[in-house]
Amino acid sequence: MDSTASAIVSFDEVRRQPRTHLFVAATLYSGGDAEPVRIRNMSPSGALLDGAVIPEPGTAVTLKRGSLEACGRVAWSADQKAGIAFSGPVEVAAWMSRQPSSHQARVDEIMAEIRIGRKPAGHAGLATEADGAGSLELELFQLRADLSGLGGKLANDPALIAAHPEIQMLDVSVQRIDRMLGQLGGDA
Repeated sequence: MDSTASAIVSFDEVRRQPRTHLFVAATLYSGGDAEPVRIRNMSPSGALLDGAVIPEPGTAVTLKRGSLEACGRVAWSADQKAGIAFSGPVEVAAWMSRQPSSHQARVDEIMAEIRIGRKPAGHAGLATEADGAGSLELELFQLRADLSGLGGKLANDPALIAAHPEIQMLDVSVQRIDRMLGQLGGDA
């Protein structure tokens, strides 16, 4: 059997694995580019994505959602959709989890402190609105909490999501804020 035939067999085997239907935002990295995408379905060996910009078949890519990451190649692409074949197996349940990120508990704690007018514990340099001063870190925490709350509420309406898939950009924005907070050195 030549290498082309064996690649086709491998791809067919990948397609036979059970797929879990998802509708979650992620970021697709290829070369130096990063593009927002939606994961439509996923198996341990691949995923169906859609997005405005999809790399050509054969392109090496990395799919990221929060702290999750899966490397692979674009198997096919057409009409702003792509099939991604992962380099190794992924845990699908982790990608569909609605559990809060490791940062969310700390964000919730800080926001609770701010709401009652206290400075958050462990953040001596973090100004609150009660101080009459602002801080970039505080603003990012508040923005993250607002976007996360809004995204959670909107995601509970399947008709709204179907009519406006761009709502998933809220999740991408929260991921970007998490990266900014990490760069600031916060405990976010």
